[in-house]
Amino acid sequence: MKIIRVGLGNADEAFIESRFSDGVNIIFSDENNKGKTIVVQSMLYTIGNKPIFPSSFSYKEYYYYLEFEENNKVYIVVRRGDSYTVSCSGNIRFFEDTAEFKRFWNNNVFSLPQISLNGSKRTVDMELYAQMFFVGQDGKDTSTIFNSGFYHKDNFKDMIFSYAGEYAGETESTLSEDEITRLKKQVEELEAKRKEQLAISEFYRTSTPAKEYLSRIQDKVAFQNRICEMEEITGKISGLRKMRNRLATKRSLWRGTLNELRSLNRNIEVGELRCMDCDSTHIVYKGKGKSTYSFDVSTSEMRFQIIASIEERISAYTEEIEKYDSEISSLQQRIEEIMQDEDITIENIVAYKNDFSSIAEIEEKVQKLDEEIDEKKQRVKVGKKQTEDYKKAQQDFYEAIVEGMNQVKGEIDIESKQLYDDLFTKRGSVVSGSEETVYYIARLISIAKLTKHSCPIIIDSFRAEDLSTEKEERVLMLLSKLKRQCILTTTLKAEEKGKYEKMIGINAIDYTGHQSNKILGNEELPAFIKLLSGLGIILL
Repeated sequence: MKIIRVGLGNADEAFIESRFSDGVNIIFSDENNKGKTIVVQSMLYTIGNKPIFPSSFSYKEYYYYLEFEENNKVYIVVRRGDSYTVSCSGNIRFFEDTAEFKRFWNNNVFSLPQISLNGSKRTVDMELYAQMFFVGQDGKDTSTIFNSGFYHKDNFKDMIFSYAGEYAGETESTLSEDEITRLKKQVEELEAKRKEQLAISEFYRTSTPAKEYLSRIQDKVAFQNRICEMEEITGKISGLRKMRNRLATKRSLWRGTLNELRSLNRNIEVGELRCMDCDSTHIVYKGKGKSTYSFDVSTSEMRFQIIASIEERISAYTEEIEKYDSEISSLQQRIEEIMQDEDITIENIVAYKNDFSSIAEIEEKVQKLDEEIDEKKQRVKVGKKQTEDYKKAQQDFYEAIVEGMNQVKGEIDIESKQLYDDLFTKRGSVVSGSEETVYYIARLISIAKLTKHSCPIIIDSFRAEDLSTEKEERVLMLLSKLKRQCILTTTLKAEEKGKYEKMIGINAIDYTGHQSNKILGNEELPAFIKLLSGLGIILL
């Protein structure tokens, strides 16, 4: 992924940056508050990251534009609020929330990692994914991830392991921990049934029924566990149904919008479409919500693009609904299995006695139970072995990352002999100063080498806490060796003026001339409006 152009603005002011090279780029200025952080945060925000702009910047007032190349395709993404417009190869698609945009990205740009979260697989959000290649200047804490809340550091480690390739191999278990636990429980239940059948066999051989066979067989704890499991599954079904219903409602609404737009495609031979209020021939399609887009659909070409995007969205909704249907059906089947497992009573024994005409039939059923027990035990054994192998592969991978971090650290901070022992420091021993800068750079480089992800390395304020000149030169040399795009920002001291322009292989982007706290202006507004109008977006 290579950044080509980034921009932000509205109908009154704008700013565009398009001076990026394929190698190491350094955006610098002689003072703070010249717009470096706003430009960097705009890149990340446009592709779905959480907004972490400076508090003085009213980010909700603007449109954000990002043009990048991935796998020999050029993508353009425009974001306003939670609405996105994407253009690639002449096709325009729009999305009205971040979840829809993430789904598009995962299916079209490149696959996002999946991690296990609350017992199920989840495609990670950009707020976690971006931390593999981006470090901001605020909120640093080497003992955990940025913006920890929904995600935690273990989720980050799981995410980077999803890229492990040779380390992971075929070790990931096809069974979740919950599924292995459920199989174990089923084995216990089957073994109990086997014991009952053997007891009934003995019952047939006895002329006088023993008292233990005439008493009610009931395990209150097991019964209560079944009730709890049923309630848990019912809760999951309820949640899935709500999500399915929301998607069905959205699909229905978009089908209505689609019919309205298609009606505009009909040829009008005796007149033309005009606005009843102003008599204009321009017709605008506007998304829902305050912060969204308006598209000029007066032309058949733009109507075609909007219609194609809506059709794709309806298809995605249908696919998601079918997925939920399948999950609901599976859970309903599990409830039926639980309900079939009734407590054994005297009536059950009588029923068993009536059902079997010979000891041979009982023995046949015992044999079938033995086969089922063996099959489930084998599945548990394989699942546990895969899980153990997977955990071992994870640990090997994390150790390789840490080894890479220590190698990079040794090349940057030659004097220090202290080694890292994990991807995160222990809570309460947070690294600070220039050591913190070296720590993040070492982790970014090590992860980039081992995961081979395609994203640029982006570090806002990469010389924070007075990284020495010697260490800075070593950092830039290591980044240049990565042979990938890097975008760094820094504030220069007066005596350092002109230093980056003299460095071979460094693309210096000077923000010194910018007005403090005022990166946007009128000069680039026409160009910004033209960029957005190319996607049919009208600035209102």
